[in-house]
Amino acid sequence: MKTINLRATLFILFLSMGMGAAAQFTVTGNVSDTEAPLIGATVLVKGTNVGTITDFDGNFSVDVPGNEGVLVISYTGYETMEMSVSPGNNEVNVVLAISSALLEEVVVTGYGTATRESLTGAVTTLKSDKLESVPLASVEQILQGNVAGLQANMGNGQPGANVQIRIRGQGSISASSEPLFVIDGIPVASGNLTGSAETSNPLATINPNDIESVNVLKDASATAIYGARAANGVVLITTKSGKSGKPKVNFSAQYGLNGWAVSDSKRLRGLTATEYTDLFLEGELNRGTDLATAIDRFNNNFPDPISGMPAVDITPGADGQSWTLGTVRVDNRWIDELTRTGANQDYNLSVSGGDDKINYFASAGYFKQEAPIIYSQLDRFSGRVNLGIQASDKFKIENNLNVSRTSQQGMNDATRWANPMYNGYLLAPVIPATDASGLFYADHKSFFMGGNNPIGSLSGDDNQEWTMDRFINTISGSYEIIKGLTAKSAWSFDILNYNEFYFRNSRYGDGRNTGGFGRETRRTNTNWIGTQTLTYDFELSDVHNFNVLAGYEAQSTEQRSVSAFGEEFPPNPNLRTLENAAAGDPASSSETASTFESIFARVAYNYDYKYYLQASIRNDGSSRFGVNSRFGNFWAIGASWRLDQEAFMEDVTFIDELKLRTSYGITGNAGLQNFEALRVVAFSEIDYAGSPGGAPTQIGNSDLTWEESKVFNIGLDFAILNNGLSGTIEFFNRESDNLLLDVPVSRTTGFRSAIRNFGAMRNRGVEITLNAPIVSGDKLNVSLGGNITFLKNKITKLDEPFRAGTHDRFLREEGRDYNEYNVFDWAGVNPDDGAPLWYTDETRGETTSSISEAEQFFIGKSGNPDFFGGFNGLISYGNFSVDANFTFSWDNWLYDATAWVLQGDGRFTPRSQTNLVLDRWQNPGDVTNVPKFQWGNRSNSNQRGSSRWLNDGTHIRLRNLTVGYNIPRDLLDKASIASARVYFRGTNMLTWTRDGDLYLDPEADVNGFVNSPVPNLKTLSFGIDLGF
Repeated sequence: MKTINLRATLFILFLSMGMGAAAQFTVTGNVSDTEAPLIGATVLVKGTNVGTITDFDGNFSVDVPGNEGVLVISYTGYETMEMSVSPGNNEVNVVLAISSALLEEVVVTGYGTATRESLTGAVTTLKSDKLESVPLASVEQILQGNVAGLQANMGNGQPGANVQIRIRGQGSISASSEPLFVIDGIPVASGNLTGSAETSNPLATINPNDIESVNVLKDASATAIYGARAANGVVLITTKSGKSGKPKVNFSAQYGLNGWAVSDSKRLRGLTATEYTDLFLEGELNRGTDLATAIDRFNNNFPDPISGMPAVDITPGADGQSWTLGTVRVDNRWIDELTRTGANQDYNLSVSGGDDKINYFASAGYFKQEAPIIYSQLDRFSGRVNLGIQASDKFKIENNLNVSRTSQQGMNDATRWANPMYNGYLLAPVIPATDASGLFYADHKSFFMGGNNPIGSLSGDDNQEWTMDRFINTISGSYEIIKGLTAKSAWSFDILNYNEFYFRNSRYGDGRNTGGFGRETRRTNTNWIGTQTLTYDFELSDVHNFNVLAGYEAQSTEQRSVSAFGEEFPPNPNLRTLENAAAGDPASSSETASTFESIFARVAYNYDYKYYLQASIRNDGSSRFGVNSRFGNFWAIGASWRLDQEAFMEDVTFIDELKLRTSYGITGNAGLQNFEALRVVAFSEIDYAGSPGGAPTQIGNSDLTWEESKVFNIGLDFAILNNGLSGTIEFFNRESDNLLLDVPVSRTTGFRSAIRNFGAMRNRGVEITLNAPIVSGDKLNVSLGGNITFLKNKITKLDEPFRAGTHDRFLREEGRDYNEYNVFDWAGVNPDDGAPLWYTDETRGETTSSISEAEQFFIGKSGNPDFFGGFNGLISYGNFSVDANFTFSWDNWLYDATAWVLQGDGRFTPRSQTNLVLDRWQNPGDVTNVPKFQWGNRSNSNQRGSSRWLNDGTHIRLRNLTVGYNIPRDLLDKASIASARVYFRGTNMLTWTRDGDLYLDPEADVNGFVNSPVPNLKTLSFGIDLGF
């Protein structure tokens, strides 16, 4: 419970004694924060010695001398408030805001905490108010636009889909570029886990409502303490803990609807029956088929299964080139059948409290997110118990436990024929979804891309499910040996059990040719870590202040999996477990493990709280690297200078804070797989002369070692005009060296290439963050903030250029941007004959309709934006508030990898197309960007990388909009409720694009790659937060 200072109480009461019988009036009221009453808040009458403190319910009563007065209400850690009172205004309810200085005072860093003023590194902090009640599946999605230098992109809107994170650019060519995630001190698994798709994100198992803060560490001074895994930045997640005071109970409920972030007017749609019929006949005539034969082909291919008549009646014209459409018997809008309005639900209950001996936080949550695609959703049940026990003045025990079950079902992220949404565009609308008996139609095998009816594939007849059970626990004990010297021992585990079940029945879809098939995979990832540290805080001569950290850490990670496959299932759709399969492959299993061992140290020093110096070093050893290079040293040094504390700044009154920071250091990237340094021999399905045998599949490299990141950073933190404007300006230069690459080797080895440390890359940029409280008053408050990052990437060392990416759209070459496109440059359509055109070379002087006569070249466009960031605004008046957050990205180009089929110009007979084909060339003189449509057409070679598939991704998006109302205290008191808030929240509500015709979601993956026709989600929801 919150304690009351007894001496302060007696002092105030003493000063209040002896007041005369002069004119006075009594004021009563209540003091609280946004969650609960504040116990022991001080209430003083301004200009007098009269005052009191609030009781255990936050109530107070004070006699004010005279006929009017001003109350000064204060509480440690909160902003002080003044309020005018009079005999006619003598009942007041005060809600104190948490002090902005306190919010930024303590920052979680690697293996400890630091005050904001003492930081020498680049650290951005997000508090719980930015994280709570946002209707998103995982915490990474909330970082986008809120952290300078950070990109957080989802390639599609599947619930639970993996989120790609980049901090200050692409850090590697072949290894991982993802940051290290640390939850309550334990490094945890992130990225994709599923074996069949990219939809399974392990960080979706963490409830964002349980998080107290997220600290993003960006430069070497901040990250080097994590050594070999810190090259791509570190994200520290700290969960909530109890605070002293009587128990607080909080409940929140939110319900909303999910749609697409791309508006219906811009999003691709499938063709109607009449549009497709015209297209079919036109495609036949353009390849030389006579009209009568074309109509016969249509009638034979597309009968109405109910009437037996053609799906569309066609009457040929007398000229043999025209036709008239009559009765339409089948007009199936596949995309409409596949989509819906999904529901979004989020419910959370927590209780917290404590005293000087114990503090606790316990929560339970349920989150459900339905995609706007049928049978596609995520469900998460989560529970957390965080406990702190002050066993004695010197000994403290803490335990943080998180358990969760996350289930997903529906489609995977695969493209082309395995993706039902993909098929929804390609299937002709003259094919029905169901037959005469009401079953999912499967007779058009050749046109169903292998018999895959996408509605049937997503229905209850088929299953694709993922389940993740996760247990994360950290227990620690700390003991103060002598004053300032503390020993801490922490032991953690992260156990993630992952199950995947995939079933396709025998009637349609992928399982039609095999009598149905099923696959089940079970995987367990176990992460154990022990961390032992000594921390010593001491002071010399009143001006020399030291914080010294030394530690040892050992980590073991194990992955075990077993998988089984079966086929030839009975026709009964309920018999889908593998024991019902008549045939199949033998079960397979695997087991891998890796270990980390580290020693580390950090020294932080400041002189008179003006000049700060910090140095850190870490020695890491990893079993993943070659036996000659398993250990590496990583270090950093940083310094800062608080200029505002200097005597020569005393007369500069408009500057409130001015701090200069700089740092340099080297960190590592251990983001490669197990065994990549070893020579690998495979025994599966290999025999020699009838006996089991093995064959080498990988060349070993005993010298394979870490990638290195050498980072220089200089930053300026400032606040001016009585904190009316504050911010940070950072310049960084990040040099990545010893990059892991597949390099050519002598053919005498039996291999074409082997992985080696060779290559370098640079990311250089500027980050600017600004915040401004425009209006601060008793009722009206207005604040603005934002950040912007300018970033340039360059490959600085490469043995020889190589092609990469789908359709070979990239040429990775020294001196070039990692994501700069090198493609055949699209020149449009010949208006005379509708043929596609490309520029023959980079001079763009001539064009050709044969892509084999053209050259691929750098066209000056990249998947990387010139700049990106976010901005926000908050307006509150009385009990009402409006909070808006925007994100933006400028001059990044998106490569639509689905377009070569969805805009195939007739290449794939007789698959349908999207509505973009309606702008096709049809007659000489037509000016358009869509070539002539012709079945079997291969002249445009659309499977090769072309700038035709590039789209301008420049956009500004309203990421979150919240309109809230705090219910007045006098209404809550009657119901014994401490606080209540109702709100509307919208996510991805509006998007502006520079390309007004952009049909894609502009938030593709961080490399500009669009590999799925599923946009991100737009969510509109209503919610309520209650405090007791």
